[in-house]
Amino acid sequence: MNTTRTTRRLQLMLASSALVLLVCILVVIGRDPTPRVEAGMVASDDSFTLMTAPARTGGGMEKTDLLYVIDNFNGILLIYRSATTGATTKINLVDGGFIDHLFDSIRP
Repeated sequence: MNTTRTTRRLQLMLASSALVLLVCILVVIGRDPTPRVEAGMVASDDSFTLMTAPARTGGGMEKTDLLYVIDNFNGILLIYRSATTGATTKINLVDGGFIDHLFDSIRP
């Protein structure tokens, strides 16, 4: 009598854990496979550092982000703007140059 109760309890635990695993697998499969990069992320490797940030436009309805590319070895900063209007995305170079020149230009 005690063994049938134990067997049923084990079967119930096994079935519930299988159900939990099935739900987890379905959640993972249902996700969008394309990696997303959100504004505010920083990635660095070797001599390059990349940073994204949201950007404002003059009141337009388009979604824009900025990408800062820093060449740590040569001391160069490049800024790109990503603008999405409808189904098209454009990436344009906004500004850039040697970092020490950029800081020298703003000093009094």
